[in-house]
Amino acid sequence: MITLLRRLGADRSGASAIEFALIFPILFMIHIGAAEALQAFVAQRKVSHIAATMADITARNRVVTTADMNDILGASVAMMYPFPTTRLQQRVSSMSADNNGSVKTDWSSSKDYKDLNSPAMPSGYLRPNESVILTEVIYNYEPTFGIFLSDDIRMSRHAYVRPRLSAKVEKTD
Repeated sequence: MITLLRRLGADRSGASAIEFALIFPILFMIHIGAAEALQAFVAQRKVSHIAATMADITARNRVVTTADMNDILGASVAMMYPFPTTRLQQRVSSMSADNNGSVKTDWSSSKDYKDLNSPAMPSGYLRPNESVILTEVIYNYEPTFGIFLSDDIRMSRHAYVRPRLSAKVEKTD
């Protein structure tokens, strides 16, 4: 009996399996955490890209119609793929300053945008008689696994682009 116990105590053939069983849950959690963080980063990059692209496309026009703005807003929703778009909010606005430098909103188009406040321009951004296209994109990212990032993450991006072909982008209906 003592010989059997000595032989079992000296046997190391299952040590690596036991070490793997102890380390696997830690490695699995690190992998899930990295995947969650990467997904959140990709969603944030898509939100930034949508804001910049909507502003750029709008600023390339002299005149836009409601149909044009619906196309721009609809195309930007497609850019969010493969993430769910039900949590995406977008607004495109034209802001201009008068002769005195007072900034006002010329027009605004939105899709699922819930903030009822007027678009805001940073102080001193526009000089008198200048105009800019302002886009605002908000996305409430819901983590896939919810292990490390348990709450929704609100991602918000703005883009400011000056009109390219005219002093101001006009909107007609």
